[in-house]
Amino acid sequence: MPGKRLVIGLCASVALLTAACVPSEADVEDVVSYDRDTTMGRLQRDGAITIALPPDLGPFGSIDGNGEPVGFVAELAAEIAAALGVDAEYVAASGEEALEVVKEGEVDLAFPTVGITESLARQNNLSAPYWIAHKRLLVPSSSDLRTEADLGGREVCQYEEERTRIDIADLVPDAGVTDVSAFAECARALQGGSEAATAPDVYLMALANALGTHEIRGEQLSSSGYGVALPEGATDMRTFVNTVFSDLKSEGRWLQYYEEWLEPVARRENVNAPDLTLEEAATLWPNDLE
Repeated sequence: MPGKRLVIGLCASVALLTAACVPSEADVEDVVSYDRDTTMGRLQRDGAITIALPPDLGPFGSIDGNGEPVGFVAELAAEIAAALGVDAEYVAASGEEALEVVKEGEVDLAFPTVGITESLARQNNLSAPYWIAHKRLLVPSSSDLRTEADLGGREVCQYEEERTRIDIADLVPDAGVTDVSAFAECARALQGGSEAATAPDVYLMALANALGTHEIRGEQLSSSGYGVALPEGATDMRTFVNTVFSDLKSEGRWLQYYEEWLEPVARRENVNAPDLTLEEAATLWPNDLE
């Protein structure tokens, strides 16, 4: 697959589409032409692919005030479009909503921030993980809090995915844990006196980036993979996306995008691109709630 990125021009939309691109000047040298009966061939005939991205996760992925997709997952999405030699249109959708817009046929693929579990893998057509998320802590840079063991008697804001939930209250019974339904509520809690927030690191990176006064610390309390969601039955497209990701990893571009967008706030050591298959990621959560 080619390593060239699409140059995407974007314009505002008044419908579900947050941004749609005008024809690009992408270099299509070495782009493979797929058989017209394949999912990739259909997209190439259409000349465009529609992709759902999270709108508000800062450097991990967002859509900026000009309607342009930015961040780590935007780079991965652009690589997929470039490998097909097509333009990309972007839709704002995150979490379970991103899974739904794929199922309803409103987009060609999505980057949902939903941890891969056995049931999720059974119910959706997912790629291998492009990211492994870890539940950690976000604390003021001046704080003496280092790990979850230091949370006894402290006020903690907690945002969790239900399928992959690890409750701080179970780990530290005397912590003052407040569960919230939206991760942005933890920003307000931190500004209002909470001494820590806990969530999968994609949310903590967004908060750390937005606040500028906090940093991620602590052990990896849980691990879950995030994969690209694809239309049901499009196994050829899943293979294609997995190949694009394999090339990104082997050629060093995954790490390049990580270093550009996430390294300043992730506070991880010895980071490598995920090498788990979908099936291996699912075994991290073999007994989820569905």
